[in-house]
Amino acid sequence: MIIAPKPQVTLVSKLRFVLVPKLRLGTHLLAKLCFANFAIALLTISTPSYAETLAELGARLGRETSEAYAKSPYTAISSNYFNRFSRDPDTKLGAQEMPLDGAWTIVIDANDTAFAETMAGHLIEFLNGRMGVNVKLGNSGERQIVLSDRGAPDMKPESFTLNVVKDKVTVLGADAESIRDGVVKLVSLIGMRQAPALTIGSQTYTPRLRVRLGATPYGGSAKDLMFMGYNAVFAGGGELYALSSSDAIPELASRRQAGAREGTAKAVADAKKNKLKAYAFVSLRQKFPENDPIFQRDPSIRGTRTWKADGEFVLCTEHPAVKQFLSDTMKEMFQAAPELDGVVMIIGGEGFYHCFMRPFGVEKGHTNCARCEALGADTVVANLCNLLADAARSVNPKAEVIAWPYSAEHVWSSDKAQSGFIAKLKPGTGIFTEMEKDEYVEKPDGVRKHLWDYSIDLIGPGDRAKQQIDACRKAGISIYMKSEPELGFEAPRLSHIPCMDRWVDRAEALASCGADGAWVFPAFRPNYGTPPAEVNQLVWWNPAPSKDDALDALAARIAGNTAGLHLRNAWRFVSEAIPFSPEIPPYYTGPYYLGPAHPMCVDPDAKLPEVFYGQYLFMAEMSDSEGLPARPTFFTEARGNVPVFLRMYREMEAKLKSAVDEIEAAKIDVPERCKLMFDSDASAIRWFYHTARAHANFYESCQLRDALRTLAKSESKTPEQIETVKKQFARWREVLLDEKANAEAALPVMEGDVRLDWYYGGDHTFPHGADMIREKLRIIQGEIDLVLPALEKQAAAN
Repeated sequence: MIIAPKPQVTLVSKLRFVLVPKLRLGTHLLAKLCFANFAIALLTISTPSYAETLAELGARLGRETSEAYAKSPYTAISSNYFNRFSRDPDTKLGAQEMPLDGAWTIVIDANDTAFAETMAGHLIEFLNGRMGVNVKLGNSGERQIVLSDRGAPDMKPESFTLNVVKDKVTVLGADAESIRDGVVKLVSLIGMRQAPALTIGSQTYTPRLRVRLGATPYGGSAKDLMFMGYNAVFAGGGELYALSSSDAIPELASRRQAGAREGTAKAVADAKKNKLKAYAFVSLRQKFPENDPIFQRDPSIRGTRTWKADGEFVLCTEHPAVKQFLSDTMKEMFQAAPELDGVVMIIGGEGFYHCFMRPFGVEKGHTNCARCEALGADTVVANLCNLLADAARSVNPKAEVIAWPYSAEHVWSSDKAQSGFIAKLKPGTGIFTEMEKDEYVEKPDGVRKHLWDYSIDLIGPGDRAKQQIDACRKAGISIYMKSEPELGFEAPRLSHIPCMDRWVDRAEALASCGADGAWVFPAFRPNYGTPPAEVNQLVWWNPAPSKDDALDALAARIAGNTAGLHLRNAWRFVSEAIPFSPEIPPYYTGPYYLGPAHPMCVDPDAKLPEVFYGQYLFMAEMSDSEGLPARPTFFTEARGNVPVFLRMYREMEAKLKSAVDEIEAAKIDVPERCKLMFDSDASAIRWFYHTARAHANFYESCQLRDALRTLAKSESKTPEQIETVKKQFARWREVLLDEKANAEAALPVMEGDVRLDWYYGGDHTFPHGADMIREKLRIIQGEIDLVLPALEKQAAAN
């Protein structure tokens, strides 16, 4: 049985990363550590263009990214949700369909007139701008679209009825939120139909999830978030030491940030204008040196030493003064923003520190704080959450404090599901957790894929999430499930993973797993507003269409009715490719991230050009104990004597090639009105294919390279070995030529889509993708023309 190890990335020389598959770190933290190490090393380079502070670096990259994305055609998709819709001029209406035209008037019959008028304005923008009709807002008219919140009081919150009769359409709910969601559904139905028409009849829709938290699309607004089907958003928050004005520990006054709470208050107020639930993300990351004035005044406030022998300390959350500080601060947050629905904090392996988070010199589940050690991890962390919840509810009786036990099982919890901790939580608290993290996916030939972070390989919920749902039901508290809107980290630098069948399955799993809500936001990337980010909206209300009905209609809307058939097939092939991914590679490194820009390293001793900086991980260059042998290279006769991981990469490549073939077949039939959305999806599919192809080529090339370099040094060879050398050199040449062709074909894809460019990724300050591909092509040509023949000649001479 093979278990792909979780990697740790460490800096071992100037801009040089290697993998050590030993330590399990919280991956948000891991990414931040990698970035910090990279940035520090980056500043040591003498190149003048990089002689800038981290703040200047971030400001410059942020500015350049905004400017570059503003020039991209795809900014239209994320900056205005309605731009994805267009009217099909050839649509023929059915007998039970009623057209909407300029004779229609939108009429408001609502208690919350102002918000109903806001939603009417959105509907007018959509109908007039995208469907080409000229509806107006008024009080009368022969043909009316009525928005009303005067439904029966016993209607389920945020549910609504769409009643379509001759010359009248009514959106009827019992609250303002139902008008919002009813208009969202109207836009969806008309947009998917590609025509301003509705089917006559009456249908009541009920939300399948109470809380649907999303991320505002890049360059967009709350309107775009609403029409993607979400009713909640992150609003403000920050480090509690900066937010607080509590005098419980006077020395903390120096850590305050003027106006910090006002930012949260404004963000919450903006969310409430659109009837969105608002949650603030808070942290307690800052630590204290051993001789801090706080400890000099009162040593008993000192909590655990963290991370290393000379590491800094946290404040003990069981100390009365710290409790008072935390309680005061939470009350202040909710007093500044009384409509804040809750706060969320990571209490597992990072984010909101307590005495069981990263203590130095003790085993998991223990701490070097004597006060907390006596109580135990579950009690201390639950006490912290309950304390904050009591404070929040003293201001807002419906507030929730949501604990995210990210990586808790690796840091302080003896229970994978944290069931003991959850059992100690009281009303006002809740849990936020992942659908799939730390599960294993069984694959052929004994491969067990460890999902050490976000993935779309497992639809979910996994066993851990199921246990947490059960524990929260027993405790009587809420639980919310995490998912990504557009990608999981099997993926390289993509705008999104267009495996739409799997995304619909994930949306259905989120809605039916028994959780109170789904929080669907990107951990490391912007939300580009692509199809995976909007597909949840199609299935998160009952009644919901079948998967095939939803995806067939979505593909037709994106590519047109004829080309949509090919796009639908492409999505199937991409969805089928995902299970052939044998591992989640490390973040930001290696051929699965850089794809066709990754050097092939035919000569592992050759110095790479400056454009690569030398920091990327070349898996085949690691030592025997850490490199490719850690991946399955064994052969199975039933699989044609092909190494298992290589076979999986090649099968993934083949599926994605089939997806690209469908995209090619679709191009000729895509109407002009659909080209923007189609090209956006086609770009992601093409890049995914080029990346999988590069990954497979790199994997095979390095194995051939290492074997042939060993044989070339052998002074005597058997006839069988000589024949093997000839065949392997011929195959190696084929692989390198294929990778050259792959990179050449990938270059215009990179040049045409700024979303693919690592330079703008926000992950690290990488060079531009196109520059890297061009340099890779120059290198590989030399490797084919010079390095490979020289090595072949050396092998023949011996």
